Amino acid sequence: MKFLNILNTVISEQKRFQFDPETYANLTALTDKLWSIRNKEFKNKTKVDQLQFKTSDGSDGLVQFYINPRYKNFGELDTRPKGSRDPLDLVIQLNPKKYGSKKNLFLTIYHEMLHATDPSQSTKMNMKFQSTYNDKTDKYYWGHKIEFRSITNEFLEALVGEFTRRFNRLKNPENKKYLLKSLNNIINYFGKNDSLSKLSLDILHRMNDENISDNKIAKVISNISMDFPQTTELLKNKEEPYFITYIELIKKYNPKMWPRFLTMLYNTKDEIETLLNKEGI
Repeated sequence: MKFLNILNTVISEQKRFQFDPETYANLTALTDKLWSIRNKEFKNKTKVDQLQFKTSDGSDGLVQFYINPRYKNFGELDTRPKGSRDPLDLVIQLNPKKYGSKKNLFLTIYHEMLHATDPSQSTKMNMKFQSTYNDKTDKYYWGHKIEFRSITNEFLEALVGEFTRRFNRLKNPENKKYLLKSLNNIINYFGKNDSLSKLSLDILHRMNDENISDNKIAKVISNISMDFPQTTELLKNKEEPYFITYIELIKKYNPKMWPRFLTMLYNTKDEIETLLNKEGI
């Protein structure tokens, strides 16, 4: 019963999970470090850093970070030794060939660290609960409560991050109205099936910088819509943003969890509106 109460608290968070300021700063610094050495040749699995943190139940945790050029996916959380329930035994491996963008690298680390903070993956691991999770089957991966926690919080962190970047880059305070309108549009897309505006689509694309070249000129051109949000009406239509596909897989495979996601989204909307309504820019 004690386990179930703790697990219920972890899974049913009604607001997005946020790391403490020190851990968040460490995640940002780690991202900078990994991005700066992305082109360095690694022949074998190599430890590059480690990070202390607290799990959601207050236990001390430690994650060791490894670069593995032979790993077939982007990132993965595991334990060493295998099967350990000690949050001090956590390991995250990453493949630099999969990074794509610095934003994407940060969000991947953020996602895996959300797993690391989840007591159901360490101190409160329950094998019956764990047996219902399978990363090789869509229903038992995208639809599982373990992934719900990491996917939704990764998305919400990316959403807050992108609106924060755009707010900080505004050239004209009057242009805040475009961001507020787009925020409502994104909320209504998920909540009421409204169509997305071009600005909203641009925001969702730039949340992880999908398909944005690392070329400086390409970045300058891409950032025009960040500095002048009204210019997105001139953009060509793009393919569906990755994050839409990402989130809607949850809705498809676990519709019962969808209202919980919407509650978290609405609460995050309040957080973003507070930012956008700040004075002084």
